[in-house]
Amino acid sequence: MASAQVRVPVVSGGTEGALAAVLTAENELYLEAQPLRSEGLLAFARRLCGNEGAASEVKKLNGEPKRLLAGKWYRVPVELLTVELRRGVLRSLFPEDRTEPGGWRHRVTVRESLPDETLWRIAERFTGRGEHYREIRSSNGMADNTVYPGQDLLIPAQLLRPTFRRELEDRTVTVSSSSTGSGLPVTAEQRGDLAQRLEYGKDARGEYAIYRLKPGEALYSSVVVRYTGRIYAIDVNALAAEIAEFNGVTDVTDMPIGFPVKIPFDFLEPEFLPPGNPRRVEYEAGVRASEQYSNPVRSLDLAGITVILDAGHGGRDSGASKLGVWESTYVYDIMVRLKTYLEQNTAAEVFATTRDGSRYEIPDRDVLPYSRGHSVLTHPPYSMLEDPRVGVNLRWYLANSLFREAQKKRRDPEKVVFISIHADSLHPSLRGAMAYIPDAQLRKGSYSKSGVVYTSRREVREDPEVSFSWKHRVQSEGLSRQLADQIVGSFSRRGLGVHPDQPVRQKIYRGRRPWVPAVLRYNAVPASLLLEVCNLANDRDRQLLTSR
Repeated sequence: MASAQVRVPVVSGGTEGALAAVLTAENELYLEAQPLRSEGLLAFARRLCGNEGAASEVKKLNGEPKRLLAGKWYRVPVELLTVELRRGVLRSLFPEDRTEPGGWRHRVTVRESLPDETLWRIAERFTGRGEHYREIRSSNGMADNTVYPGQDLLIPAQLLRPTFRRELEDRTVTVSSSSTGSGLPVTAEQRGDLAQRLEYGKDARGEYAIYRLKPGEALYSSVVVRYTGRIYAIDVNALAAEIAEFNGVTDVTDMPIGFPVKIPFDFLEPEFLPPGNPRRVEYEAGVRASEQYSNPVRSLDLAGITVILDAGHGGRDSGASKLGVWESTYVYDIMVRLKTYLEQNTAAEVFATTRDGSRYEIPDRDVLPYSRGHSVLTHPPYSMLEDPRVGVNLRWYLANSLFREAQKKRRDPEKVVFISIHADSLHPSLRGAMAYIPDAQLRKGSYSKSGVVYTSRREVREDPEVSFSWKHRVQSEGLSRQLADQIVGSFSRRGLGVHPDQPVRQKIYRGRRPWVPAVLRYNAVPASLLLEVCNLANDRDRQLLTSR
């Protein structure tokens, strides 16, 4: 018996040919499309998904056809579609819904072919879990679970399924074409309450985006940090100077409101480039690929879950510091507190990669004494008073060994998580937590270490060389993003600071080179992230870090 479903024509998708949007009773969302004349599978995928790489999944979903038949409808999952087509599907199926900075605003609707909407079904449809009805009820100030047709409900951003979350994020930054004045969407992370606007232009020097400064905005925070991915003070200042020179500005503190700041395409993160730009197309294809993966694991009290905790730096390497506050000291304290909490309040199995001294202790004080006694808990242990680079490498070797041990216990890979805790030192105008996840594109090739300092340790000998398949890298990016979104969302819900511009990132810029930290790049744990709990260069963040 066919599943109950709603099927409507797509209002607008930015492509030719017959198109229909489908929503099933099981909350599946997909596009149905007919091939164009003489259109093969690769061209079909390229037209609808923006890349030929989606062809294999489209083929599998439609029963492995040898060729596409004229007049026949074929399904394409909404997660694989181009931004324009995804938007067309959602607009057609949910014409009364809208996005806003806090989440997705849904209007309760009666559909003849589908069961009546309940709070549970709404939670299932938009978040993937019916259990989230409690958070939706709380967010909307509802006294009970009753919903009625025409009622508007806000589904909080941090709960949304990837499809709806990406639409929310895309809507946060609106791009207007300088030649036509028509709105064009640009993929970007949520930017708070203010929708930014870009224009595009070109001169003899090349192509650029234009951002018009608003009252109270500065070149550093409103342009460089927001649109180029740079966050470290030295990089922000250097790039701001280059952009100022490109715009003929001699004093960045004296730029008038409305000044059209031109940003060369080479400086922009790919999600801020215009639709159709090759870098943006490649970026969006990668995001769509990784978002196919989500963690299905549900566990009461974290039973069966393995948590690997890692504190950044330690020993000779104190990490970032500001006014006597040392990163290694405070992130280690956070790690110990988190480890203790998980062990005392959950059923999770918890491991740490390092230890300061012979046991884990939580000091009963705000200002912590500086310590250099950390060791990596390999067999035998490695004192971090020695080479810090060796210490970093041994930490991911140890994490990989713990991951293998969990698999020997027949635990699913999705039931293991790795969290490396750090505190950043960024431009002082920034504050709040930020999470880094492993970028699939930046984890190519293989990596190994040699020398007695490595081979004398059991964890290295177990598997001295690491390399990851494309599927593993894409899956890891997707699972890690889901974990990072949950953690960053938890910070936000509890009133803790979160970085205002793209709090979950796939890479770090130092100078012009993007890179992934070693503890993530060579880490075999699929769900892994590096959490920067705060910015030590920001006075408020530093005050919070040094108080209980």
